[in-house]
Amino acid sequence: MKILRIVANNFKLCEDNFTISFVPIANKTVEDKEFELHEIAPNLFTYKTLGFIGKNASGKTTAVELLSLVYDIFSNFRIKLATDLFKYFDSLVSLDVTFYHDGYLYRYKTELFKNKDGVDNNVILFKNQELYRRLYKKTYAKNLFDFSKYERVNYNYELPEDTSIIYILLRNINYRGIYLSSNDLGYYSFDTMTNIYKLFINDEKITNSILKIFDEHLEKIKLLNENKFLLSYSDKTFKELTYMELLNILSSGTVKGLSLFTFVVFSLKNGIDLIIDEIENHFHKSLVENLVNLYKDKSVNKHNATLIFTTHYCELLDLFNRSDNIYITKYNKKIQALNLYENYKFRPELSKSKKFYSNAFDTDINYEYLMNFKKELMH
Repeated sequence: MKILRIVANNFKLCEDNFTISFVPIANKTVEDKEFELHEIAPNLFTYKTLGFIGKNASGKTTAVELLSLVYDIFSNFRIKLATDLFKYFDSLVSLDVTFYHDGYLYRYKTELFKNKDGVDNNVILFKNQELYRRLYKKTYAKNLFDFSKYERVNYNYELPEDTSIIYILLRNINYRGIYLSSNDLGYYSFDTMTNIYKLFINDEKITNSILKIFDEHLEKIKLLNENKFLLSYSDKTFKELTYMELLNILSSGTVKGLSLFTFVVFSLKNGIDLIIDEIENHFHKSLVENLVNLYKDKSVNKHNATLIFTTHYCELLDLFNRSDNIYITKYNKKIQALNLYENYKFRPELSKSKKFYSNAFDTDINYEYLMNFKKELMH
């Protein structure tokens, strides 16, 4: 299963028909097909990396929160992890999602609303759900979103109001996307990471190779039982530690690094899309660059995982050979996500970071506000 496009209405402060696409619109070179794009079916390509950039409070986080909501539905068939997005929001949210699965193109439409009258008003309900499909042929690649030839999928039994009809198609509850907010790379995510390691990875060599990246004084870490770890140092000494003792002895950078890269391993080994808000947060830029390049390397990224991220680090975008997999977010009464290729006709041979620093995309800090702040300090 691979998501191709999401169109949302009434989601937080987003404009009408707020759209995020995973399908390339610019020409595809041989080099792009090698490093920038997945071919998930004959002549059907999706991005290996997708970036969102913009000034503070421009809507970058909102864009990836929308993605987290959709992946929640496709992973759990109900709103389980993204309920907080509706905490202060009472409008009816509509979603229109196009995706590819087992040789077919699908279109899924639904409306989401909070269950105000129930015992638990945090439950999100589905209504007006519709599912359409069309057998994919490579000649359809240029008309993926022409829905006139899609046929409605009928189903014979009713599901609970809090359950998506995507369940009928995919059946198995499974991670299909993982969202890490800008605050997640800490102790909370370390706990989740430990569970993922035990359930899905269980490979000491991988864990120890990650460990050495973030603390060269550590040699290896071994899970002895549910709450006991063996931590070995480069000088051949070791300690047996409880879970909390381990957290207290490791640096915050090591905890964050182990957490993030365990999610990366899980994503790459299972073809699961990974969404990271503020990817550069707390990490050296060369490490972030190498992380992005892991997803571009088909010898590592063998199962079509996509890395989706927001960033303030403009130079990171110079790693992209393409410009159509970059969205610039702007907020002016409503949040917009403008495609760098489609909306700016950006020439790919130009340096993206230099254009950003010259404020070609209106992403710079407001100079007048900055000067006003400086004046206040001078009083």
